[in-house]
Amino acid sequence: MAFSFDKSQLLLTDEKSVQLTTALANLDVADPLQQVCDEAAAVVTRMMASYALTDAQVAGFIRAIALFEAYRVANIPAPDDVSTANDAAMKELTAIASGERPNLPKVADSDLTPGAGSWGSNDKTTGRFGT
Repeated sequence: MAFSFDKSQLLLTDEKSVQLTTALANLDVADPLQQVCDEAAAVVTRMMASYALTDAQVAGFIRAIALFEAYRVANIPAPDDVSTANDAAMKELTAIASGERPNLPKVADSDLTPGAGSWGSNDKTTGRFGT
């Protein structure tokens, strides 16, 4: 499930948003701050793919990673709180991706359930292929 995250959700002041966008101008993309957000959203989506998290949880992870990446790509030292939030988000996402959070609800991969007797290596057909 792809999660839509807009750069306005970074909760930056207008001044800080302009400052980071200007610093990211060398990326040669139309909206560099949104590009960083999209890339962070892709990382978060990949790492939590099997689990059902709330939109607020997902947004928090994306925000933490996107802010840190914006500073990193702009070659500006990230403030301590941004670095700390990124480290915490990545640590938690790594734990989620590794299956270390058994209390999280899993996303159903499919509405289909396996049919009875469909498992195993024995032939399921009769005739010239089996008995």
